[in-house]
Amino acid sequence: MLPPFFASTAASLIALSISRSSFAFSTIAMTKVNLLDLASAAVACTVTASHSICKISAHHGDNGDSKNTRLKPDGSFVTDADFKAQGVIVQAIRSVSTNVRIVGEESEEEMASHIEEGFLDDDILARTREELYLRVSQQESPDQFPLSAASLNKASRPITFPVDSEVDVSRVSIIVDPLDGTKSYANGDYDCVSILIGIVVDNVPVFGVVGKPFSYTGLSPILKTSCVTIYGGSLCNGVFVAGQSEPIKRTPLNADAALIDLPRAVISTSRSEGVVHDFCIHLGEKGLVYPEPMMCSGAGEKSLRLILQRRNEALWFFPKAGTSLWDVAAPDALLRALGGRMSDKFGNDMDYSKPREEAENTDGVVACIDAELHAKCIQLFREGDWDGRSL
Repeated sequence: MLPPFFASTAASLIALSISRSSFAFSTIAMTKVNLLDLASAAVACTVTASHSICKISAHHGDNGDSKNTRLKPDGSFVTDADFKAQGVIVQAIRSVSTNVRIVGEESEEEMASHIEEGFLDDDILARTREELYLRVSQQESPDQFPLSAASLNKASRPITFPVDSEVDVSRVSIIVDPLDGTKSYANGDYDCVSILIGIVVDNVPVFGVVGKPFSYTGLSPILKTSCVTIYGGSLCNGVFVAGQSEPIKRTPLNADAALIDLPRAVISTSRSEGVVHDFCIHLGEKGLVYPEPMMCSGAGEKSLRLILQRRNEALWFFPKAGTSLWDVAAPDALLRALGGRMSDKFGNDMDYSKPREEAENTDGVVACIDAELHAKCIQLFREGDWDGRSL
């Protein structure tokens, strides 16, 4: 169900105008922005951003130094690919709205030197718009969705989205991590690399995009590219793999499951000791999760594992500083759409109104595919002496 700020009746959605003229974004006053236009650009640009990321890795191989890997003032890694990818994403968003608020991991000053042409492929953008139209209108699903490889030889239909999905631009923020898992990328570990784009309205994430530039086992890429993109949120009534007809559905957790079938927590390899690991063991002792957490790098990859639940992953527990808003905005939108929950260690919603300079999640992140398990984790964290240990 669409939130009230862009809710439309079923009748008006079915009546979305489909034009045979050449594609163009809806022309709206500078004070307004169409959320479905933004969502389309966010999904489509993952292909171009992925190309930039893969191109640099192919040229320089797995050598982090040759990718111009360096440390930022906050101690995190960055490469040329981070800036190129963010340049692609920002240009794509700006093609929809020149004054929407964008909070990106990389600074605008250095990113400006990496701007290049070709930030959006017109055909992929047109196909994305048609695919989102099909999701939102909830018409009978076609055999082949526009972004699937099987639809490559089928022309897309130009779409004009309804005014119902327009909002005041001042209410909207775009939160961007152009290359999540930079350290893994620099070391040639590409499975953990993600592109994260979140659309936030009135401080609530309504649409999230997770792009996997180097493909993803078991999921089909967009057309004939290597880019696998997962998108969704309340804006489009669910979570989907681009090009695939069936939505991603949450598998309910079984409170009476045998030990081997209990939900799994995922944590970073670098957090294999300390409060993160110890609290997950504590949850295991309570019978809430499997006693030993799974190790995984990258905020986007951890979140995606919760969303897909392939090995019963259900919880990402990180009650301390070390992540930022761009790590969580897109996954937050996806988890909400699936009935999950993301908050800080005290159970408070993330504050996406903070400026880039204050974007660190100082009170940590607790993300869960199941809202009830999330609530139990927060309760146990509060009851024990865990907060003092997380500082």
